[in-house]
This record gives sequence, C-alpha cells and structure tokens, in this order.
Amino acid sequence: MAPHYQATTLIASPSYPNAITWSSENLVAVASGHIVTILNPADIDGPRGIVVLRPSNPFPIGVVNKEDLFEPCLVPTGLARDTEPSARSVSWSQQGFAPNSGCLLAVCSADGRVNLYRPPICEFGDNWVKVADISQLLFNYYQNINFGEDDCPNSFPQEVENNGHAPQEKLNNEHAQDTGYAGELREPLSCKVSGRRKRKPARVEGYVYDEDEDGLGASKDADFSSYPCSTLSNGSVKKIVKPVHELAVVIVEGGSQNTKEALSCNGENKLVPCITAKQYACRNARLFSLVVAWSPVLPSHNTTSDWCILAVGSKSGDVSFWKIHKPEYYTINVGTVNRDPVSVGVLQAHNSWVCAMSWEVPCASSSKSLLLLATGCLDGSVKIWSGDIKRFNQCTDVKEVPFLLMAEITTNSSAPVSSISLSAPAQPQHEVNLAIGRVSGSLETWKLDLCNNKIENSSACHAHDRLVTGLSWGLDGHCLYSCSQDNSARCWIVEKNILEEVPVHTSFPELKESNDLSVVSDRCFGLTLAPGELMIAMVRGLDPNMLDPMYQARTQKAVVEFIWIGGQFLGIPLDKNIHISSQQSVMLSETNFLWWGSNIFWSLKKYEKGETGLVLWDVIAALRVLKKSSPTFLETLLHNWVSNLLSDDQQCVSFDILYQSRTDRMSKVSSRKLHLLNIICRKVMLTDHAQYSSGGEDSTSVSTDLWNDLLVSSERELRERLVAFTFGAVFSRLSYFQKGTCAENMWFPIGVAQMGSWVSMNNGKVHNQLNSLNSTIKGLRSRIASVCDYSADESCTYCSAPVHFESPDAGVCGSGDPPISPTERHKFSRCIASMRLCSVLQPVWCCVCCGGMVDNLIPVTFFTMTTSPLDTNHDDELLYSAPAVPLCPFCGILLQRLMPEFLPSVSPL
Repeated sequence: MAPHYQATTLIASPSYPNAITWSSENLVAVASGHIVTILNPADIDGPRGIVVLRPSNPFPIGVVNKEDLFEPCLVPTGLARDTEPSARSVSWSQQGFAPNSGCLLAVCSADGRVNLYRPPICEFGDNWVKVADISQLLFNYYQNINFGEDDCPNSFPQEVENNGHAPQEKLNNEHAQDTGYAGELREPLSCKVSGRRKRKPARVEGYVYDEDEDGLGASKDADFSSYPCSTLSNGSVKKIVKPVHELAVVIVEGGSQNTKEALSCNGENKLVPCITAKQYACRNARLFSLVVAWSPVLPSHNTTSDWCILAVGSKSGDVSFWKIHKPEYYTINVGTVNRDPVSVGVLQAHNSWVCAMSWEVPCASSSKSLLLLATGCLDGSVKIWSGDIKRFNQCTDVKEVPFLLMAEITTNSSAPVSSISLSAPAQPQHEVNLAIGRVSGSLETWKLDLCNNKIENSSACHAHDRLVTGLSWGLDGHCLYSCSQDNSARCWIVEKNILEEVPVHTSFPELKESNDLSVVSDRCFGLTLAPGELMIAMVRGLDPNMLDPMYQARTQKAVVEFIWIGGQFLGIPLDKNIHISSQQSVMLSETNFLWWGSNIFWSLKKYEKGETGLVLWDVIAALRVLKKSSPTFLETLLHNWVSNLLSDDQQCVSFDILYQSRTDRMSKVSSRKLHLLNIICRKVMLTDHAQYSSGGEDSTSVSTDLWNDLLVSSERELRERLVAFTFGAVFSRLSYFQKGTCAENMWFPIGVAQMGSWVSMNNGKVHNQLNSLNSTIKGLRSRIASVCDYSADESCTYCSAPVHFESPDAGVCGSGDPPISPTERHKFSRCIASMRLCSVLQPVWCCVCCGGMVDNLIPVTFFTMTTSPLDTNHDDELLYSAPAVPLCPFCGILLQRLMPEFLPSVSPL
C-alpha cells in the first residue's frame, strides 16, 4: 500500500524554487540545472524531451570607463565567476498555443534570459525548439525608448512625484539602491581584495560561495541562490556570487566620448554609448529576468483567436507583459505558424527583485472582466494587481498598462517571498484565496474580497524550517500543498482561520512496486498538481553522501516522485448507501473508499463544464487501480456517475432505467459529457482486466455488454451530431452565398457526399430529421459545389482503382466493382471527422484513445454544444466561423502525430 505511484531520477539537480510544473496536456517540466527535462507521467521511464541551456552573450547596453568599474553598483557583476547556465523558472502555457495545439514552455535561465519553446512535432528529436526570444524583444523595446532615461516622468513616476524633475543621475542612483545593487558592497574593490589571499571559492550545485573563516560550512547549509544574501542560523552572512554571463561591462581606456567602439553580443564592432556605472546597473536590472508566469486563456472580442499573457519579472522590480495569440491554424507538418509575442507594457510593481508571480481569473470576472496577478518581492512585499481584459484586447500603447493595484500585503515580516499561489473558488464567487511562502519557512493565507477590494489575513504559521519552495491550491481551494528546502511536503486545510495539517500521503493500492527515494534526498525544490488533481509531483535533490559514488552519485542527481492525494477528505463524501463488501475493503477502509469516490467525482465534474481540455491521466490511473483491487466498488461508483451524467433532475435516477432509455436521453446531453463517457468506457471498463472481477464469468460478460452498449450508443449520437453539424455548415455557407456575403472565414465542410452515403446506409437507424437534411442536400447537389466539398468519387493512391464508400472507418480499393477489381487491394483509413480517405502522402492526426485518424479538423464550437444540433436551432453566425481545432470528435481529447517509440509523446489518458 505504497503512497507513491512512481518515481524517476534526473541527471541534473534543480537549483531554484518552483522547479517543477505540470502542463494541461500532461507533461511535466523540471528545471534541472543546465537542462529542462520534460517527462511524460504515463511513461515515466520512457523517452524524455529536453531543453538545453547554453551561455548567452550580454546585450550591448553600454560601456563604462575603467575607473567606474569599482563603483559599488558594479561590484556584484564584476565578481561573477560561474559560467555554467542553469534554469531558474519554468512555466507552461495552456493548450492551444503551440503549432500542434499543445503547450508552449517559457524558460528563464540564471543569466536572466527568457525564451519560449515548442514540442518537436516534426523534427523527430527530443530537443524542444525555440520559437521566441523574449529577452531580445525586451531589449529592443528598451533600446527604442533609450531605457526610459529620456522620459523621466514615465520611467520613475514615484521619484518624479516626490522630487519633481529629478536629474537622471539621481534617479539612476536611487533606482540602483532600490534594486539591491548599491547596497551589497559599498567599499571600493581595492579595499576588499587587500590582505590575505582567499582560497578558491567552493562550487555547490552550480553556484559559487565564498568560504572564509566565518563561513567554511556555508555551502552545506546554503539556501537557494534566488536571493543576494541569506542569513544562516548562526548569524553569519554568506555572499552569493552571480554568474559570469551577467558581466557586460566593457572597459573604456581613457577619454569620455559619448560613444566608443566596442564588441557587441554578436561579435561585430558597433558603436555602443558610454554610460555611467549607475546607468549600467539600472539597465542591467531591467533586462535581468527572474521569474515567468503564463496567464489563463483569455477570450478575444474582435477576432476568433484567443490569447494569453506571459508575465516576466525582473531584478528592477518591473514586470513586462507579452501578449501571445493562438495560431491561426494548427499543423503537424511545420512549426512556424506561431505569431510573434507582442509587448503590452511594463509595470513597475516593486522596488526590488520580483521573486514569484501567480495568475487567476475569478469566477465573478464574467461581469467585471478581471484578470488578477499576484507578485512577490525580495523585500517581503506582496501586491495583487487587477487587469481589465477588455482593455487588454484594445491595448496598443505599451506605455499604458491596463493594470491597477487592487491590494497590498503589509506584514511585520520582511522575509523575502519565495512562492505565491492564487485560487478563485467557485463558491463564494467574490472571494480569492492567496497563499504566500517565504524564505523564513512561514506560510500565510489571505482572502481577497472582490466586492470591496479588501484583503484579510485568514491564517499564518511557521510551516517549515527553511525556505518554502512550492505552493499550490488544490480541489477548488479546499486545501493547500507546500514544500520546503528542509525536504518536507505538507497539506493544509484552513479551518477557523487556522492552518491545520493533514497527511499528504493517502492509502491506495498500487499496480506496481515503486521505490521510495525520499530517504536519500536532502532538499525539495517544488511541487505541482496533476490536471485531475488526484496526484502531485515533487522534485527532490539527492544527497550524494548517501549514494554509491561509482554507480549512483554520478548519474542520479535528483528524483521526481508522483504521489496519490485523492484519498483526502476535503469536501462532502459520497452517500454511505454505496455497497462496499468486506472482501473489497481489506486494503482500504470504507472511509477511504468514500473519500476517493468523492474526489474522483469532483474531478469528473470539473471536466463536465468544458472549460478545460480533457486530460484524465491521473483519474484513469486511479480508476484502473480500483478496477484491479475493488471492482465492486468501481462498478457502483461509475453507475452513480453515469446516472448523474444522463439524468436531468438533481435526484438520483436508477441506472437500469437510464440504461434502457439511453438512446432518448443522449440527445439532450452535452458533447463533453458524451466524450467523458466514451473515455471511461474505453480506457477503464472495456480494458483487458476483466479477469480481476470477483463476480465470475457471467457477471463479467454482463458488465462488458452493458458498457459496450453505452459506448456504441454514445458514438452513434456523436456521429449523428457531426453529420448534422456538417450539413448545417453547408446551408449556412449557401445562405451567405445567395446573399452575396463573403464566407471566406467560415469553416469549409468536407466529406458531405460520404456523410450522405452513411445516412442512406443507416436510413432506419438515424434521426428522421437527419434523413430530411440528407434529402435536401442531394437535391442541391449541383448548386453546392462552391460552398462545400461534395465529391463522391475517390480513388486509390497506389493503383488508381475506385474506392467506394462502405464504412465510415475504412475503405478498400475496387471492392464495389468486381469487374475492374485490382489484383492487390489496398486498405485505407478514413478520417473520422469527414469520412473521406486519409492522405497517405501527408501525416495525419491520431487519437490515442479510440485510434481514429483525422485528416480534416472541425471547429471548436462542435465540442461545446450542450445538446444535439437536431434538437435545437443554432442560428449563431459565429457557429461555423470558429477556428478548427485538433480534437477527436468521439473522445474530445487532443489529437497528435504518431511518433516513434523512442521519441517522447503526450498521453492525456
């Protein structure tokens, strides 16, 4: 009864907090030293994707005179020695922003550079492909405005308000002191290096610590180098030396010309302005990024393409915002359809390093159109900003950032912020939960009232002994998960303004043995929740002193653990009238079963809303474990779920009654619910684990037939909806054509003739209205060639023999005309979205659930239908103008390209 589901080791160890994140398409990214490792939780020991970080040249922001190198603000830069790159912050976008409709990965490296990466969908490799350099775009923006030094009121509004039109030198001096550059070392460098010769600095996990007689053991107890200094328990202070690639100072021998010739970052000689040391420190702080965070997907009011915002926090306290639109179309052949990120402004959020950020869109934002951003700073301050989504849609001037300060956290604690997490629960809709983790190990929770913009402290405690390295709200804000540098992970519930700890590990029978490597780990670098929120993943650094120096310590630097959390009581459990036999409750108690059932129900209910992509890997894995260990409980659980799924009223209806009337009820169920039903049938109830059932062969056969009938009925309903949706698009385009209106932006229906043939073949089984639509389409056959693809003739690609329509799933050449039948017949797969033959010359999309092939994509509105299009009249003109998305029409999951087994792929189920 191990709580761990599985674990795997990494070849490099993380070095910064929040080093792990789980994407909405079921990939886990770990910032592990000089590489970012991308793991597939469904195949944890299989192929992996990687992002290799390499040293980057500094930006040509200016040169300084030789005598200015000993200025206090340049000392941290001049003492840099570490040349090894390292990943500092990683963040996933939501689905739909990569060329294949997957997720983009934003990576911030230790040298302050931010880049965007996409999966290698067509390169057939494990190296992820860089698609945008955010730091270069930020440098171009600042270069165009001369780093704001020519426009004092806009650059430093606080100083101008207090001091009037302050000189630029004074502004740079104050800003450099605020960002922490002027305060680290105030004495000249010559005074510091005089005296005894210091020993060579010790290198600890990619960082350099100065070991003098006051801190010889500092490297062993060193905190993360996210901060310029940290205080040890004995009161000594250790200085952390920054990487060498921060050094962009060019010595100018003699003279004080405005511009001098210097070596630029690309190796060419260019004219770079000569600036003061304080100007250089200020510019470097603006360009030095520390943390990245993606916003949720936001709707676009003017175009059909949704968008999101990437926030980048810097050492200067600024947060830059970058607007990224979804691609206009999706592809698996090329990866160049992404639009370039657009800058929508820079916000001076703090006066020091921005250490953590978190986005959230409240449930009440439908009327207010709010977008919340929480930012945490090195000086211990936390601010919550509200952005107007409508203004972001219309934002064209980067100087007018549509963000307003909503609330500011003021406490007696000055400990730097290390992690932040926002959560907007469904009830109450006007409240937002905020969790703050600090370097001191303290944990705070706050509640923000959106009605009056007031924030109150709900609880606070000393949760950990060392720095909090990860925070995440779970199950709609019912619980909070935290981890720390002290190698601990905890779960908290807020009860009466007090944080109560509950066990993280929950009892659950496993399918396979798992090695618990936490006994040889020394620090935890972060945690993240699975999309279904029934499992968490944590990354820990391994203690080399507890590993074999020959066979383990060289290749095992860290471990990623996947732990079940679905057995925690965090809400209302199921009704106890669920029958649990004594034989099935040997491994788990009745209470544990109820808690697992309640949390699984919550996860499935969350996906029924249709707001997130269908990624059910952890839910399917949990149901499969229950099928092996407790098949009776699983049958009861899923019977109740199907009853709630197909029933319109709130009262529970008998499963047998719903099963008998399933055909009539399915037309009133949303497409998302039918997709969920198909996935559960295929991946859980109709898998090859029927031998684990304790009811004998007869009960197993009856149960299999029952779930198979549900699957067939659901698939037929979805196929009829797809045909009706396609026929409706034909009539809509024809209406536009008759009115003389341009319909170029509308979806072009494909496979209309094949769908008509399928309706004719199933004349007595399909909906009567569908037969009527098919007859109308046939009557307009000669007039609709310009508004849709009405080509009934298909031929073999290899022998040019005709391929007649006989099945919506496959086609065989020459099968319908024996006299001209070829000697060798070729079989082709049909596109399950259009029923036309799939191309054999170009790669096609594939569904990993049903195995269907898709050659032509359908609009996203098909997957958001609440009822069948045959029962309601969809007159919305935007119904067929929505962008086509690579989703399976029968399963609703993200389609992908078939990849070789030795390359990483996505497994949403």
